[in-house]
Amino acid sequence: MKKIVLTESQYGRLQTNLLEMTMRSYIFDWDDNILYMPTTIKMERKTSLGWVPVDVSTSQFANIRDNKDFKLRDDDPKIAFADFRDSEPFIRDTEEAINNSRFAPSADKFKEALIYANPFAINTARGHKPEVLKEGVKLFITMVLDRDEKKFMIDNIRKTLRQSKGLNDEQVIDLYLDEMGEYYPVSSDEFSERFNLGSSASNPEEAKKVAIEHFTKKVFDSAEKLVNSDYKKFSVGFSDDDLGNVMAVEEFVQNELNKMYPEIHFVVYDTSSNGKRKMVIEKE
Repeated sequence: MKKIVLTESQYGRLQTNLLEMTMRSYIFDWDDNILYMPTTIKMERKTSLGWVPVDVSTSQFANIRDNKDFKLRDDDPKIAFADFRDSEPFIRDTEEAINNSRFAPSADKFKEALIYANPFAINTARGHKPEVLKEGVKLFITMVLDRDEKKFMIDNIRKTLRQSKGLNDEQVIDLYLDEMGEYYPVSSDEFSERFNLGSSASNPEEAKKVAIEHFTKKVFDSAEKLVNSDYKKFSVGFSDDDLGNVMAVEEFVQNELNKMYPEIHFVVYDTSSNGKRKMVIEKE
């Protein structure tokens, strides 16, 4: 087999051309997928002495949420998930997780998406206001990206978004987070009102599918508005640590989104076992 050797500059041009030919977009869960957050759910555990208070992590909750020996504190979701709805705990816990290098399996892919100015979405069962999730992403950019990475990101945004002309660097980042980012806190009142769902907190798997369909449509519809709009391929990647969500999305993509968007290449990343398993959803 003949081996083809590329110089560094040739490889760089090839990589740029490949990126321009394919619009890559990503949908990320936040907790235990991007960051291992210290936020806990306030619950009660059944013992021989009755129900006793216990705080559990999001990863623990994913395993016990259907366990009859556990229930929400005082049977009240507002009490149990208080730190998952208020603004201050999210920013505080994000900063703490980053300071302690508590990066989850998809943190690198999230960082890559930001650096290359890809369209992205945060799709989380949390109930914060969408703008709070945006502030968390901005904090990630500030704390995680080094100076060269941030400059590369800003250059990519300027190449991609026409509206960035004349803006300073900070304004360019804000423009990117507004135009190319979507924030779906599926347990929030804002999400329920936006998509007319009633209470989406009771079924986050279904709510996340609503968010995925909305984001996919946005990416597909907005491609022609971008500066580099001569795309030959589209890809949407979904990354989540909850196996139930992963399986639901796999089925949703296979049975519905593949048919709705035959032009789009769908990839699912399963980070449920502290690793990252990539699954390409094939077209029929």
